[in-house]
Amino acid sequence: MTVMAWEHLREPDLRGRTVVMTGASDGLGREAALQLARWGADLVLGVRSRAKGEIVRERIVRETGRPDAIRLVELDLAGLAAVRAGAARITAAVEGRGIDLLIHVAGTVTRRREVTADGFERMTAVNALAPLLLTDLLLPLVRERIVVTASHAHTFGAIDLADPHFTRGGWSLRAGYGRSKLVTMLWGLEFAERLQEAGSSVDLQLVHPGWVLTNLQNATGSARLDRVVTAASRPFAMSPSDGAAAVLFAATQPLPPGSYIGPDGRGALRGRPTLLRRSVAALDRDLARRVAAWARAEVAR
Repeated sequence: MTVMAWEHLREPDLRGRTVVMTGASDGLGREAALQLARWGADLVLGVRSRAKGEIVRERIVRETGRPDAIRLVELDLAGLAAVRAGAARITAAVEGRGIDLLIHVAGTVTRRREVTADGFERMTAVNALAPLLLTDLLLPLVRERIVVTASHAHTFGAIDLADPHFTRGGWSLRAGYGRSKLVTMLWGLEFAERLQEAGSSVDLQLVHPGWVLTNLQNATGSARLDRVVTAASRPFAMSPSDGAAAVLFAATQPLPPGSYIGPDGRGALRGRPTLLRRSVAALDRDLARRVAAWARAEVAR
């Protein structure tokens, strides 16, 4: 059988493999989780909303006929203590089995600057720092691959380690989101190279899903305007199932360590998954080391 209408790829066999995933309650994460279950994976899904997680569980069981294919674990990425508690729950859920694939899809967009209980700008906290902390905590259990959802929005991000959380101003949705994704790209680069240097059997892949019609775009603060944005985007943006393709490709296909995967269409907005170019800043290894060191110091609080 072919994979996701890619006639040159065979369907992965994930039977007996354990996949831990964030962001599966909605959008492309939900679609990716469903496809992984169809391929036989046993899923442990970190969810902030138990109710939304149960809806996903019911759908996966209904469509796969596998009642034991999915376990839900409470996980809130907006606070360091909550991430640590979630990691402990995940560890208990996979006891004796380990983790074959660790996939980070969860993310957030805010329409104004918000600060978490740890004093972090919220998009940087959820999109960049929480995945790093969760990866560090679960790494001893991971056997094969880590997939981190970044974004081509990193190309308009800028790093300011003197004021990483915009406490002195300069925040906008574009600046905040772009910085959160550039931080992700940089710690991901450093992490991938560190795994290679250590001779680890685990590799790390970075993913840009493309322009996907999900709830993340509903950040205007106006339900009416959100509907207008969604309606205007619908003819051009990919569906969540199509947007999941890059995540699934990065999770299941043979790739060089530290690859950056995303759509092959114009502007990397839509299309089939391929290797993408990243920005010059996202390839700066010295900057990656400094950003990764800063990020680890933040999450060590």
